[in-house]
Amino acid sequence: MYIIFIALLYIWLMLLVTATSWGSTIAMFVFGGTLLLVAYYLLDTPGRKRRRLAADNRKTFQESDIID
Repeated sequence: MYIIFIALLYIWLMLLVTATSWGSTIAMFVFGGTLLLVAYYLLDTPGRKRRRLAADNRKTFQESDIID
């Protein structure tokens, strides 16, 4: 997941460096940054699911430990 995000970040930075005007640089910064955030959110979906399940299992374990 991280290698894909790093590659997208590199492409975004190269686009910013080669932009020809301030307006295009700002637009590329905003829209490219937004796309990077969306890509990171989508790429991190399995990780969020694992963390949520681990937290639920931990909570269930703690509740069963308190009851017994």
